[in-house]
Amino acid sequence: MTSPRRLVLVLLAATSLALLGASFSASCNDAEVGASSAGSVPRTSLEPVASAELDPAVSAAIGAVSPTSAPVASASVDVMESAFCARCHVDQAAEHEQSTHGRAFTDEEVRLATARFAHQDCIICHTPRPIFETGIGMNPKRRFHGLEEGNTCMTCHFRPDFDYSHFQGGAECKNAFHPDVGTVEACASCHRNHGTPYQWEKSPLGKAAGNDCMDCHMAEVQRPIALGGPVVTTRSHVFPGSRDVAHVDKAYKYDARIDGDHVVVTIANKGAGHNFPTELKQRSVESLVVVRDAAGNEVAHSRMVFRDPYKRPYGLELPVNTQIPSGEKREHRVPIGVAAGTVETTLYFKLYYPIDDHHPDMSRVLASRTLPFAGVAPSADPVVGDPEVVAHSPENIDPEIAGIANLVDYSRPPIGKTAVEIPSGAAPADIAKLIELFQFPVPEANGKARAALAKIGAPAVPALVEALGSWDNKTFNQSMQVLEQIGEPARAALLAATADARLYVRLHAREVLVRLEWEEPEIDAAVARGLELPGALDRASAARAIGHLHFGGHEPALRKLLADPDPDVVREAALALGHLGDREAVAPLQAALARAHYAETRFDLAKALAWLGEPSGVQTLLGGLDHRDELVREACFEAFFEVTGQHLGYEPLAPRPERLDGIARLQRWWSTQGGANALVEPDERRDRRAESKAWRMINDLGGNDLAASTPEKDKELEQQILELGAKAVPPLVKALKYPPGFADKRSAVIRLLARTGDKRAAPALCDALRDPVVSVAAWAAFALEAIKDPQTLPALVRYEQRIRRLVAQNALPPTAGSADQLLLQVSRARLALEDEGARAQLVALLLSQDAAVREGAIGALGRFYGDDKGYDPNAEPAARLAAAAKWSE
Repeated sequence: MTSPRRLVLVLLAATSLALLGASFSASCNDAEVGASSAGSVPRTSLEPVASAELDPAVSAAIGAVSPTSAPVASASVDVMESAFCARCHVDQAAEHEQSTHGRAFTDEEVRLATARFAHQDCIICHTPRPIFETGIGMNPKRRFHGLEEGNTCMTCHFRPDFDYSHFQGGAECKNAFHPDVGTVEACASCHRNHGTPYQWEKSPLGKAAGNDCMDCHMAEVQRPIALGGPVVTTRSHVFPGSRDVAHVDKAYKYDARIDGDHVVVTIANKGAGHNFPTELKQRSVESLVVVRDAAGNEVAHSRMVFRDPYKRPYGLELPVNTQIPSGEKREHRVPIGVAAGTVETTLYFKLYYPIDDHHPDMSRVLASRTLPFAGVAPSADPVVGDPEVVAHSPENIDPEIAGIANLVDYSRPPIGKTAVEIPSGAAPADIAKLIELFQFPVPEANGKARAALAKIGAPAVPALVEALGSWDNKTFNQSMQVLEQIGEPARAALLAATADARLYVRLHAREVLVRLEWEEPEIDAAVARGLELPGALDRASAARAIGHLHFGGHEPALRKLLADPDPDVVREAALALGHLGDREAVAPLQAALARAHYAETRFDLAKALAWLGEPSGVQTLLGGLDHRDELVREACFEAFFEVTGQHLGYEPLAPRPERLDGIARLQRWWSTQGGANALVEPDERRDRRAESKAWRMINDLGGNDLAASTPEKDKELEQQILELGAKAVPPLVKALKYPPGFADKRSAVIRLLARTGDKRAAPALCDALRDPVVSVAAWAAFALEAIKDPQTLPALVRYEQRIRRLVAQNALPPTAGSADQLLLQVSRARLALEDEGARAQLVALLLSQDAAVREGAIGALGRFYGDDKGYDPNAEPAARLAAAAKWSE
């Protein structure tokens, strides 16, 4: 079979990551100025297109599937959904659904690693809009609808200049999809962030051999191209990778032998078109050699680790990559210090470094040898190797629960480093080098580069605006940060950038204007022009900017966009109308809600209606509280809580029976007390710039996936966050989505929320009572005592039962505190909510052997009842017993 037409990547002559990125980006930006950058309306026609170049046999097979033999499109399935394609392409759809692409949003490991996608840079590739809409090779933009499908068929196959408004499939498929699907550039739109396309570029088994991604990851198979069609050669959509044993086995060759007074292990990358292993900090291949004497005693132990420690730097240095490049081999030599014995060699493949060697799911043995030896002249050479790294998690919870993708962040292994040079000048070459540093996986280098560019100021603006169009999310995000810092000197350039030929320059220029909160007429005019552009992302971006900057006068245009064929445009128009307080939008919003296909879009429309004081969308939000996907459900609850201020103990991540109880309570409340008067005004305390500042500090608090922290630094950060007051509460609440492995961060966040006393944190704190790290849950009980929200009482009672069960099972982690300390905390919180059922426990704690517990118990009782009944926590035992008896009368 002739493969679909493949474009050749531009030659990347430079060897550094930054220069590679610059070269690749130039090619991608050129492509973006063409059809895809002109804008796209996914379901409307722009102009006729030529037929995509397909294999003749496949083209004939597609033609054999007539529109009459294909199922008719249903209003219940949108053309942009994979479910639409699955009507005919059942095999491919089933394969895709189980692949990492199909599970990009729903995979539990990913959700933990990304803090339930609170890290926005991750979600762009896990729920992307079509890559040919945003430009081949460009990091895509996220979509806000149909999230469960992750990467959809249209993520890769969509053709921006094709009319899908009446698309049925069958013979139409001949020219409905982009001809460059499956090219390395297309895959690079997401995977170049992890380095794999750069490795392929230099690989003798990759580009040089004429191989591309599909040759290894989308095998040719014989099957019907579609239901009712003839059998042809087509491509598998399983996308095998590191979890596929047979696939990994093709990548390497392993040999172990005795060579004089050494054992020599050789690992060769013989089959991969990229490094072995590829990916970033998580994956590792590890060679272990153990030498034993004739009695079986271990006399030498050496491990060699092959991985990329990206995101694990300490200080202004670049981590050293020890992965094995394609076509190369590495030797692991270990001296033999005894005359006779055995050598045991093992090669491990670890999905998540530094998981233990024998983990049943995350580590597997690729090869092993046992080599007996005798008559060896013992070597006096020292045994060298990489340090043995033992993974740690808070309170020793299971790594899968802690967030296994972040395991390396909790363990913080030592790594090799090389220095990074920061230019000190302000010449164009220096500015270019500073912007290149945005791609470096070294936080300190990123920060120093941003600071230097901000200091340079106006002379750096043209290059920074150019960088807004970079393929790389790290580059355009940091460029936006610096332009925001520069401010006024960038005004003219940013205004001009809103009309730039490149899509990403336009989008990111509008975002910077929103952050700067400039509200002058010329800003209004520049932003509003985007409402009329043909590209859906332009329209959505312009609507969002108008709403956040409160530019009145555009309400009619925004109401018109409620009928836009793109759900994300509808979303942004609706939210903008809500921000503007446009009561005339109520009827159009209700109509949009009635026809909205996607649950996420309906929730956004319902929220916009509530912002306008219209309660008719609240029932939609109540219905979404039982959505099957927990993150979609959580987003729906956040919208419901924002517009009503009620939670009544409902927790979106709780087991379904508990959720249903909570929904019943909320439904009863709404049916008896609901209506316009039950809606709360939009939160005027929200401050985008303050929240962004707080979020950056929270990411550093207690350490993050980039660097460790110190007690002194944490104390300083906590004070700065507290100084933001109520403005810091939304990002603090969001930070509780960090996985349990970040226990120090989560505990610090909870303490800060306790000091704010803000009831907006109550639902998130109730969820934190379930934290697998007991000490974090205990801090949540502490915070709930300070917040005093009566709706949290059921969660506190359940948490107390959890503590009692752990005590009964002798399973209370020692670092969490004693049973008396934990029971004291939750009983105090319950009593603060006027639950006198906690009195008995507090009275019992008057007899604790811990003086601090006794003091805390009488303090809570005395405050609540206004009398300590003569109890002295420091009196003699007999006196304490007698005084405590008075509390039992």
